[in-house]
Amino acid sequence: MDQLFEKTGHFNRLLQTSNTTNSTNSPTTETTQTEILETTSKIYISLYLALFLLYVILRPKFPRFYNIKQHYPSLSTNTNNSIAQESDDSHMFSWLFKIFQFSYDEIASQCGMDAVTTIRLSELGVKLSCVAVVNSIYLMPIYKFTGMGGEVSLSDPILEISLSNLPQGSYWIFATTIAAYTFFGSAMYLIAKDFDWFTTLRHKFLAQRRVQNYTIYLSGLPQEMQSNQAIREYFTHCFSRHESDIVADVQLAVKIPKLEKACAKRDKILPKLEHAINLRDVKGKCPMHRRLPNLDDPKAIGERVESIPEWTAELEELNNEISTEIDRIEQLQEQRRAGDDVALAVESSMLEKEGSSEEKEEGEDKDVEVGVFKETTPLQTIKATVPTSVSDTVNLVSDTFTDTAHLLSGTVVSGATMVKSIITGAEDGAPRNAAFVSFSSVTYANLARQAVHNKEAWSCVAMEPPLPELVNWRNVGKSNHSRQGGELLSSALTFFLCIFWTIPVGFFASLGNVSRLTELLPFLAEPVEKYAWFSALLAQLAPLILVAFIELLPYILLFFSKFEGLIEIESMQHYSLMSKLASFTIIQTFFISTIASTLFRSLQSIVRNPASAFAIVAVALPAQAAYLIQIMIIQNTLSMGLELLRLTPVVTNLLRRIVARILGHNLTEKERNETFMGLRSLDDPLEFYFGRELGQKTILIQMVLFVYVCMSPITAYFTLFVFAALVIGYRNQFIYIYPIANDSGGKLWISFTKISIVCMIVAELILFAVVILKGALIPALLLLPLIASSIMFDAYFKKRHYNITKFLPVGECALVDSLNEGDESLKEFLKGSYVQPALKERVKGVSTNDNPSNSGKSEEVSALVDYALAVAGGTGEQSRSSCSSNGEIVDDDIFYQAVDEEKEDEIDMYRSSKQ
Repeated sequence: MDQLFEKTGHFNRLLQTSNTTNSTNSPTTETTQTEILETTSKIYISLYLALFLLYVILRPKFPRFYNIKQHYPSLSTNTNNSIAQESDDSHMFSWLFKIFQFSYDEIASQCGMDAVTTIRLSELGVKLSCVAVVNSIYLMPIYKFTGMGGEVSLSDPILEISLSNLPQGSYWIFATTIAAYTFFGSAMYLIAKDFDWFTTLRHKFLAQRRVQNYTIYLSGLPQEMQSNQAIREYFTHCFSRHESDIVADVQLAVKIPKLEKACAKRDKILPKLEHAINLRDVKGKCPMHRRLPNLDDPKAIGERVESIPEWTAELEELNNEISTEIDRIEQLQEQRRAGDDVALAVESSMLEKEGSSEEKEEGEDKDVEVGVFKETTPLQTIKATVPTSVSDTVNLVSDTFTDTAHLLSGTVVSGATMVKSIITGAEDGAPRNAAFVSFSSVTYANLARQAVHNKEAWSCVAMEPPLPELVNWRNVGKSNHSRQGGELLSSALTFFLCIFWTIPVGFFASLGNVSRLTELLPFLAEPVEKYAWFSALLAQLAPLILVAFIELLPYILLFFSKFEGLIEIESMQHYSLMSKLASFTIIQTFFISTIASTLFRSLQSIVRNPASAFAIVAVALPAQAAYLIQIMIIQNTLSMGLELLRLTPVVTNLLRRIVARILGHNLTEKERNETFMGLRSLDDPLEFYFGRELGQKTILIQMVLFVYVCMSPITAYFTLFVFAALVIGYRNQFIYIYPIANDSGGKLWISFTKISIVCMIVAELILFAVVILKGALIPALLLLPLIASSIMFDAYFKKRHYNITKFLPVGECALVDSLNEGDESLKEFLKGSYVQPALKERVKGVSTNDNPSNSGKSEEVSALVDYALAVAGGTGEQSRSSCSSNGEIVDDDIFYQAVDEEKEDEIDMYRSSKQ
């Protein structure tokens, strides 16, 4: 246990200095906190400054690399007035002043809500660090010059200016209490001001013409509402009986596993066919491939066929299959809209006779609730008598509808058979118990989102939907039991990971103790004794390994999040992942790795000298600041320097170009710029992972600041530097590099603020405990009103503040609707937005054209190909219509070569002769 929880080498010396019986005669070779921070700063802060300076030099020389949005306006939301176009590279540092001239509204509109709130959170860290720096002006002299003096010599400059240096019961601890009121009072004030700012910005976001602002996701639909028409009639009746068009669109989710499988197969064929056509057009070669083994036709195994005719035929077959299936599903939807109760009655009778034991879902959709096609609404209950034979059905139809007798001979029977096959799982098209409802009024969308639609707790639950492209259709319509069970499983796995994560992390972190490391690896003892720098270097091993472990953590927690049944695609910026990461980081990295290990390690000294127990713990807790500052610096400075230089995208782009050149995937402008084999082009930047950065890095910096700002004031200077570096980096990268992708609309800010307030309360409790252990009873009691105020501050904001950020006020809704009055384009904008992807495109074809901006280059290449083919004895058109029988793709063939300048005149003459 001792080896498991021991983290830093200097900690053992601190415990010895607290024990007066052992401090005078025991020599120590352990690295002090000052040496650790000095070494860390020299390595990582120097690296960051070097990378930053290199970026300043390279930025004006390579604007295409460092201002992607300026050269690719499609990455900006407003191409006519993009702030990325206002880049100032007239001087080396002119861009640094330019990025602070843009307002929050401009950044929010063109970079996204997550981008502007992340910048604001980092700026909040800068403000709080400045408050802490002001506190340090009087705290550090008090801690140093009124310290233990002759009682105990800590002989470490960092510890001499910390709370550890004050003797037991010192009245100077009142200064710590004053600093706590100043800092945490400022924190509550700044958070409240940021809340007002965020609420205003959030309401502006909710008033925008965005699909999700006019749409609700309705889950847990009862069977009588599992049709588009039933849902439309329900909301029309509830909100306005005179306006039948308040519902712009309804999309009831359906189960279509076979159709989705066919679409996935088609999506795999398209890029291969496009590439084969590009190869034929650009290189004049006939691509060929071997067919996959066919069990029905053993002779076809290994047969070489021409790729273009083969894949074209397969694509055409899939297009026909998909179109037919979509027509069939839409026909079923029309039957539900028309309220074909007779067919349903026949179907119910058939299912009762044959038994419904076949009703089992397969694969990943087994927990998706599938309803019966019963066309009723909550406003009216249609009671249909279930016929037991065809003659009974005819009589029933004759009594009810005089013109529907002919339906029984054909349409009803076929319709009933179709419905039966759907319910039993034989065909696609069964409805799920969830739908997306889009309203033509933002007022109705907000009212529908807040209303209770059913007396059952989990029936007709309305919530804000994700963007259409982010909908996780796999989880749409999952039952409440499945979702609740998944959340429980995800929480349990996260809890167990948090507990057992301590074992490997604790072992590797213990390597930071140089004496322990030399015990495990004796051959290191000699260089450690000879070279002081080597000992200091080994002290960097523990935080470096811990950072590596932390980098793996988001992927594990993201896997756990998949069990929750989220309707939004799980990604690195999802607020669920951010909450898990933040909680894990605080509990594991902060408490278990530092505070808990401190307490466990202190047990040895307490057993040796029980009278000094309080003094030992009171000295040990503030002494952990250096270790956490180490982690904070390593996590943020180097990564931000590399982020500015975009070294990772540059290397990835270089690898992509090499691989694409070897495999021949560089025929056209599209192929040269698209992601290939997971390697992204430099012009196609990956979205920024806000959830991971906030939950893994920013929350740790803020927690370190909250806990140690009063106990170890030197912490404020490091957090100020790190937060300032983050503000500069984030502003620059969000404005000039990263496009808006997977924007949560500010939900990450809400989750982060909730967690940070809890961190503030926990930090105050830790400070209260340390002051008590220092024997300063009155200063500790004076902290209780501060703790109570923070708890009431948290409770006060939870009552209403978080709730008003979810919805747009009715008055503002009415203003938005008045501006949209008579605008028919809004309904067209909303219609079909939440159609399932597999139901959208009946037919897909190849697209081999280059970027329009490079059309001249494409014409040049085409002319070169035509000329080469003509010289060979045929025209380009003839060669494009049919492939040579002996053409094939060579594995290392390079598809595209620049036009030879010596041939340009000859090509132009050939083009003129054709005209």
